[in-house]
Amino acid sequence: MGHLHDNYGPEARYAVEREAELPLTMHRREIERGLEYGLQGADSIVDRTIPTFSRGELPHFAGINTFLKAPYLEDVRRCGEYDVAVLGAPFDGGTTYRSGTRFGPQGIRKISALYGPYSFELGVDLRESITIADLGDIFTIPANIEKTFDQISKAVSHVYASGAFPVVLGGDHSIGYPTVRGIAEHVSGNV
Repeated sequence: MGHLHDNYGPEARYAVEREAELPLTMHRREIERGLEYGLQGADSIVDRTIPTFSRGELPHFAGINTFLKAPYLEDVRRCGEYDVAVLGAPFDGGTTYRSGTRFGPQGIRKISALYGPYSFELGVDLRESITIADLGDIFTIPANIEKTFDQISKAVSHVYASGAFPVVLGGDHSIGYPTVRGIAEHVSGNV
């Protein structure tokens, strides 16, 4: 019986070859940013790429929970500087049975911290392929589905119009409508 990822099989060879081809530009930039914003590590730390305060992907269990440890972009007017903008839609007023999905964006960000931007199987490092920023959560209005939908549509429309690709973390299934509505005003024809 073969293993899914045989250390010497074609999948492993492919992944190792792809990894060797990856640039390290953004990884190095993340280290520089960490040292600039997080201070140089203590004198006893031999690895001089480690800052005093956690800034960036590592360690996975530390730092502020943004999606995949992407930078938090406080000024949403700058989201067009990134390829992808992640935003949360913490709303569950459209559900009739199991509420609680308002905590979805928080949970998704938390679990995403366990993973890095690199996929060994695919040989892809998102950090080197695209730029991602986390804009935080849309200010939803509990118990008011119409106003919440307006907020979500405006947020998604802003991100889409900026040129960034919006990735919306929900929330219940109802947020699909205002998300599409936010994109639809910028697209001729079907979304």
